[in-house]
Amino acid sequence: MKIDLSETEIIHIMDSLRLRCQDLRDCDDAETADLANELEELEHDLFEASARPGDWTEDLEPTEIAENDFVQAGINAREQVKASSRAAERRRQAFGEFDVSKPDRKLSETQRFDLWDDRDPKNW
Repeated sequence: MKIDLSETEIIHIMDSLRLRCQDLRDCDDAETADLANELEELEHDLFEASARPGDWTEDLEPTEIAENDFVQAGINAREQVKASSRAAERRRQAFGEFDVSKPDRKLSETQRFDLWDDRDPKNW
């Protein structure tokens, strides 16, 4: 069964449940204490459902939700700043979009020297 309630109606129901639980806790009967526990759990479920719209039964800590959103917002902001920064433009100009194999580039003598020796036993 599904019942649509406004936020005010949910608050009234939760207040009523809280008051009823307080009344039941004053009794010394075990059955009454069990009923008070059940009503208290119902109150907590209503509070959680009103605070977390959508699939509120998913077992997530509120800190996990906030932490994930916070980290993702930081990543997005950093990517946006990197894309629009002057340093990104300078890198593109200096490295040609990171293409280092230009045809007019000549290797120095040190870069042409090969240290690999096939006859050396440590390279076998």
